[in-house]
Amino acid sequence: MFKRRFLAASLAACGALLIAACGSSGNNATNSGPIKVGITGPFTGPYADPGIAIRNAGELAVADINASGGINGRHLEAVNADDACDAQQGVQAAQKLLTQKIIAIVGGYCSGASIPESDTLHRNGDLPFITAASSNPKFTDQGYDNVFRMVSRDDAEAPADVSFMHDWLKASKIAIMHDNTTYAKGVADSAKQAAQSAGMTVTYFDAITPGQKDYTAALVKVSTGHPDVLFYTGYYPEFGLLAKEYVSLSPTYKLNGDSACADPSVIKVAGTAVTNAGITINTLPTTQFIHNAKNDKFTSEYKAKYGQDPGDYSSYEYDGMMALAQALKSNGGKTDAKSLNPAIHSVSIADGITGNIAFDSKGDRPAPQFLAVHAVGSPPQFQPIAIRKSGTWVASS
Repeated sequence: MFKRRFLAASLAACGALLIAACGSSGNNATNSGPIKVGITGPFTGPYADPGIAIRNAGELAVADINASGGINGRHLEAVNADDACDAQQGVQAAQKLLTQKIIAIVGGYCSGASIPESDTLHRNGDLPFITAASSNPKFTDQGYDNVFRMVSRDDAEAPADVSFMHDWLKASKIAIMHDNTTYAKGVADSAKQAAQSAGMTVTYFDAITPGQKDYTAALVKVSTGHPDVLFYTGYYPEFGLLAKEYVSLSPTYKLNGDSACADPSVIKVAGTAVTNAGITINTLPTTQFIHNAKNDKFTSEYKAKYGQDPGDYSSYEYDGMMALAQALKSNGGKTDAKSLNPAIHSVSIADGITGNIAFDSKGDRPAPQFLAVHAVGSPPQFQPIAIRKSGTWVASS
């Protein structure tokens, strides 16, 4: 038994050393050939739709960068690894990409996978990780200098969501439901704190299990506390089912979702139920709600290549890849992590699809915007109803 354990430990140590060697030398020893960039996300499983949309956008950005001359004459090459929104698979995905000599990762959808992926990169050469969608504060609160985030943090989003329910929906009592994932629990905890700080009563705080077929009992239990609004902080598959059951039950409270609920795929689950007058969603200015020439061009190219609309976080992935490209160019084409991480921290793009792109000392973008949307029509489509400006919710024009 001891020998087997010793052998297993020795093999594990050798494997770690091998990965570290791959991570530190990267794809840069000869300064020739393609520059490999990893893209992680859920390409299979219940969250595959937004994950694939992130992957597609990253590949489209790589193609556009190469068409514009690449990086000092070298082309980028996208290398994909499925993390299935799972912590263990996330580590395996990061390890797989390291063995393929990537110089960075631009991607990620679920914080529960992206955080352990960032740990793996940090321990194996400190390779940069720009996440397109992972919003849990821990991602950039770890003290690492190799992590960057394209979207807002949960502890910025949740107070904005609560202010919408308080100021716009006129709620004094709210119920908060999550799914125990890293992302959803983080938003829920921040929302509870924000609600209590605003003098609101939290009548319910509990989790459902993702993937179940019926949440009616949970919705009925929420009713017993007589809230004004139920705030669900999980992902779109469960929100779609909750929306259908909410409409069937016709409770007195309203239903409000967070940014992971605004994915177009929620309509596949909820159908026309999502157009119910009592249902709203708080979100970021994601791809479908961005109106500028760059996003129009990006959306047109995406639809032409993939035959469908881009996903909510496709524009953030595209901009993330462009930020990496600018950093590589400003760094003289050097791809070593020691010089590339500071170059990413110094990125300044004034006209990205998602607005100005810059990162603070932690790797977060300053001054995020927030929207509230409602679905209308048949087939349903989301439309903005309010936007938060300078801390105040105003009607969307």
